Formats: sequence, structure tokens, C-alpha cells
Amino acid sequence: MRVGTILVGVGALALAACNQSRAGVNDRILFIPAECGQLVCDFDDSVGVFGTISLQISGIDGQPTAGLDLASRDPSVATVERRDDISGAPAWDLHAHAAGVVEVAAVDTDSTEIDFVQIGIQEVTRLTMLPVVGEVVGPSTEADYDEAFTVNADEPVSWSIRPVIAGDVTTMGRFSIETVLDAGGPDLTQFETASSDRPNGYLYVQLPAGDYPVRFEVTEDIDVAVEAIIHAQ
Repeated sequence: MRVGTILVGVGALALAACNQSRAGVNDRILFIPAECGQLVCDFDDSVGVFGTISLQISGIDGQPTAGLDLASRDPSVATVERRDDISGAPAWDLHAHAAGVVEVAAVDTDSTEIDFVQIGIQEVTRLTMLPVVGEVVGPSTEADYDEAFTVNADEPVSWSIRPVIAGDVTTMGRFSIETVLDAGGPDLTQFETASSDRPNGYLYVQLPAGDYPVRFEVTEDIDVAVEAIIHAQ
């Protein structure tokens, strides 16, 4: 059986993607989200609790940024630490711990604050599976499952497993994802391609005909999950 097409070209979208920066409150530093788990990173999307995003900075109107560091004003909401450079430029990782608004400050070598930005952190209510590559129908509703999909057997398909916040919208964050399979049931992990990366929320499979139930959970909170079934026909 052939199914309808929902096709997202990752390469094409990546070329079109542009992360959305935000000027600091003092209008001296531009704060830029990066590697947020989405094709486009935007502070307006907030960050989900237990998620991680990267941050970079740029000076406004000639403001120098050499030697600046980033720090969280409230580590109970989010912590910030230096990470490896991104595209040759300094970068930091923000780890979200609790819902709220965290202020991230840019400080110089004397610990003098130059500028700061406010970043929203929101509770994650559930996970969702977003089709990325291949011919996929769904998600649809089905008894005992949050999401059901139909795909063509023996053809490669993939999903991005993303967090959802209030308002039923996805949010930013790289998350650690656990996979739970039915005992004695079909194991879709046997049919993963080399590009699959389930622990980081990317499932890429080529499934023989059959029905494949699977549950994905956030490592730090197993109640944040999605119960899904994939029908390969």
C-alpha cells in the first residue's frame, strides 16, 4: 500500500533556517540561540525544562565581546557553562532546570556586567513525533496510543521527537530521550539506519511490513512521553 506524502527536506530547510537573535536589555550585546533541537532557534519559543540550548553573542554598534563570559542570575532556573566553539566563535550551553524566567548576563573579566537577556523556561507537558524524511501519514488518533503513523514498508522514514509546552506548541531544547518497547513485541530498533540517534531524539528507520508500538520518554521525567505506533504497509 502506498501512502500520502509528508516530506520535509532537512538540507533545504537548514539552508533556509536563520536563528533569531535578541538584543540585551542595555542594547549592547546581541544574544543568539543555537543548537536548540529545532531548525530555527528563537527565544520566543522558550526552552523546555530539562532541555539544553547553546548561546552565542555579538557586539552591537562596535561593542567588543572578546573576553566576555555568560552567567545565569538564577542557577535554580537555568545554569550556563562554556562549551566548545560553534563555527569558530565562542559558545555557551544553557541547561534548563525549572519553569520561570532566567536572566543571562554578559560579564567582562572584572565581573562587570555589560548586558543581559531574559529567557523563558517552560514545563514540558508531553513529547510529539514530527515526521522529517520519507512518506508518512499522521499523526492520527488511535486507541491506546497518543500518536499513530502509517508508512510504506521497506522505505526509509524518520521523526524528530520534540517537547511540547502549554498551548500545544513545541519548544526549544536538546533532550535526552529513552526508548521503551513492549516486552515480546516487535523491535523497531532492529531496523534503524546509521543516521538514527534515538537518545538525542531522532528516529530513522526502514521497517518491514508490520505494526511497531514504541514509547519515548524524557530521561529526567518519564511522565513526559509519547505512546506511539507505526504501521508499515
